Amino acid sequence: MAHLKVLSPSSSPLSDLLGPLPTEEDVQMPTLEDPTEALTRAVLRGRVEEEVRAASQNNMVLPPTLLDQVADHVLYLAKDEPCGLRGCVLTVLWADVEEEEQQLAQVKADAHTPTTHHLVLTLRPDPASWYTKMARIFRSLGKRRMVVSPQYDLIKRRLYNFED
Repeated sequence: MAHLKVLSPSSSPLSDLLGPLPTEEDVQMPTLEDPTEALTRAVLRGRVEEEVRAASQNNMVLPPTLLDQVADHVLYLAKDEPCGLRGCVLTVLWADVEEEEQQLAQVKADAHTPTTHHLVLTLRPDPASWYTKMARIFRSLGKRRMVVSPQYDLIKRRLYNFED
């Protein structure tokens, strides 16, 4: 014979058996990344790194996360544009204290899409890095490497106006 226990409202309320309901703070939804956006970020990062290294003849020391931050920032600025990232031209400048700004690279996202916006990335030297300080001490080590600061400027210039 099977035993069946019936819960009566008088013995214990249902909330005591189930416990408190989870709140929005307790429930954390997993964040999913779009695989195409991750691929786009990786390709953009690779193209910028390739162009900068070629222009500087591998004399540039970049912080490890700088290009990832730049790629994220470029994607963020391009998302509101009519052609998105495809309509972007990214110009990379080197702003040395002693000299004028010098163009290192120019990356066009898609050669077949009209340019709708121009992004200007300005990189600066990092005078506080240990490598720069050691290079000042040992000037005779050969070719001088440019150490890039983790701070950068990224300026967006639209090539059209919606209000016209």
